[in-house]
Amino acid sequence: MFLRKLIIELCIYISIASLIWFFSDIYIASSFLFGAGVSYFSNAYSAYMLLVYQARSIKEEARRFYIAEFGKWSITVTMFALIFFFIDIAKPLVFFGAFVFSNLVTIFLIKTKK
Repeated sequence: MFLRKLIIELCIYISIASLIWFFSDIYIASSFLFGAGVSYFSNAYSAYMLLVYQARSIKEEARRFYIAEFGKWSITVTMFALIFFFIDIAKPLVFFGAFVFSNLVTIFLIKTKK
């Protein structure tokens, strides 16, 4: 279930970036992919840390949650810094919009029950 939702998210982002590239420009599509990628990798790490490890007590579960959230935000901040330091983002508004959009997609995919 965890892996299936990650693959669905990745397919959504790649198809949207392909449509943006087809109708617009490669630089806008790459800005979208970078923004969605930051959210995708940080959320995937957080979900992995929360879902894969089996806690034996509530205290361990809370500790694992804090570790997962700290890791998620650390990955997000690090990826933002590396992208803005090493890569010239053509459209920063598209970058941040894709970041917010991919977080919303993650929320809606988690809320759906199958």
